[in-house]
Amino acid sequence: MEEVEKKLTEDQFTAVRMHAKELRILAGAGTGKTRVLTNRIAYQTRALRIDPQHSLCLTFNKRAAVELQSRLMKLGLGNFVTVGTFHAIALAQLQARWKDLRINSEPTLLSNREKFLFEIIPNSLSPTERTFIFNEINWCTAQRVSPNNYQEVAEKSGRRSLVHHSSISEHYRKFVELKKQRNLLDFDDILEQAIKFLTEDTQYADARHWKYQDLFVDEFQDVNPLQFALLRSWLGANSSLCVVGDPNQAIYSWNGADSSFLNDFSGYFPEAETVRLRQNFRSTPEILSVSSLLLASDASLFANKPNGPLPTIQSHDNELMEAKNIADRILQKNSESMRWGDQAVLVRTHSQIAVITGALDEKEIPYSIETEVKDANNDRSSEAVKILTFHASKGLEWKVVHISGLEDGLVPIAHAVSQSERDEERRLLYVALTRAEDEIHLSWSRNRRFGSNRERKPSIFLKELISALNQSPKPTLTQTPKELAKKIRDFRSQWRAGHLIEPEDFSYEERLNLLRELRSSIARVNDTSPENILSDAVLEELIEEMPDSMEKLVLISGLSPSIISRFGGQILELLSED
Repeated sequence: MEEVEKKLTEDQFTAVRMHAKELRILAGAGTGKTRVLTNRIAYQTRALRIDPQHSLCLTFNKRAAVELQSRLMKLGLGNFVTVGTFHAIALAQLQARWKDLRINSEPTLLSNREKFLFEIIPNSLSPTERTFIFNEINWCTAQRVSPNNYQEVAEKSGRRSLVHHSSISEHYRKFVELKKQRNLLDFDDILEQAIKFLTEDTQYADARHWKYQDLFVDEFQDVNPLQFALLRSWLGANSSLCVVGDPNQAIYSWNGADSSFLNDFSGYFPEAETVRLRQNFRSTPEILSVSSLLLASDASLFANKPNGPLPTIQSHDNELMEAKNIADRILQKNSESMRWGDQAVLVRTHSQIAVITGALDEKEIPYSIETEVKDANNDRSSEAVKILTFHASKGLEWKVVHISGLEDGLVPIAHAVSQSERDEERRLLYVALTRAEDEIHLSWSRNRRFGSNRERKPSIFLKELISALNQSPKPTLTQTPKELAKKIRDFRSQWRAGHLIEPEDFSYEERLNLLRELRSSIARVNDTSPENILSDAVLEELIEEMPDSMEKLVLISGLSPSIISRFGGQILELLSED
């Protein structure tokens, strides 16, 4: 147990050792949630609170399951703890149950729901309409909405109607009936069938509850009502439950996920405990601070890494020039001894990929395209730049991330019209930004071809980031979560209100020279250049704003908390009119 404690921060160790029947771990981006989850299993096992052979760890994709299994193996538990996706565990349960019941005609697994559905949906509809129907039916099954009540639910919840709701109900009904006729089960049917067996046979349910007594769920913000219902049926009276998630990375509501199960966890489990992980180990303070500005509520994270370069933003005449610039920058980083696999290009939609690959081909840059979450991996040893969609990048990280196409209509996506949809687009960009460890480069095009050439405008989110880069404080390791959160909130409220402070009448050159002398003194002590301490732009802003208190000094962009705490008094004295 001492070895476990040495590897963890105080918050992480609290999450690992806490003795609670139900525990919610709110783990922000880059806070080491997988390490905490696996070490909790190891610690609770050594404390004799759980039996690993009766423990079940649930994930949402195979990639995460493989990673968890690998980490548990290193902790000596890989052969004992059962790890798998909701669907894999439920299918294994069903197959064993069918065998016990001696069911001769076992259903056939429908592995390609899209292909099957497209046999039902008329070819007379456009590809966009057919895809829309497919996505709506996926949402229905995840939400446990039947064909009979889809129209009412869709209208009440304000679902978009690219195809009339009544028409979708009819296609959905045909889909369900045809599966029955052919004795087919799709992946969501597997979960429903597993729930049915558990709720209809209490003896069978008791046996399952004995088999898996302690449950752990990763990425709990992605759970949907169907999965949550199955999870509840897997929990017995004496079961324990530990979930890990981040509401700021909830990006799958369009597919039926419901982050309220994480946010309102205590409503479902009144005696549950909560631990928050706030220390980010992945990104530099600059990346973390700017990313956090996107969120409606601050992420309350602080960086463990030293300062790095600010994110860059570039605009281009068209997408070809943008892609060429990205390729040139990738080449430049590679010439600085950075491996291809340490860089990634992230895009919002699949349609943006072709122009990127064309530019990389022209420069003979090796790359791999991974647009599906199930395909994406974090193998940075491979000599190839990764190209991924924002969604597929979740859970991965690279030293340098290039984000392309930050334009209205792409980010946020054009069909995100409701407030909840646009909030999810914010979180999606936040996820993309927080994939970067050291550098992030953002770009957009003034013209982009979608069939015909169309003039584009920068994303509204990009405008916020531009303002942040021009004004945001530069956090350091000494900054606490509360300090970072307060400054971000203060900045956002002032920027949005258009707050400006008129400069005082003062001797500009005199104060500028005094501030430069102070800057040089600080730089000598810290063995660095004066510009690394305070840029000329910061000095000029100090003189323009003339802060007369520590509270106002905090609002000056580029002033780190360490500079303010150590030298704030001297700065205020130099600026004083007295």
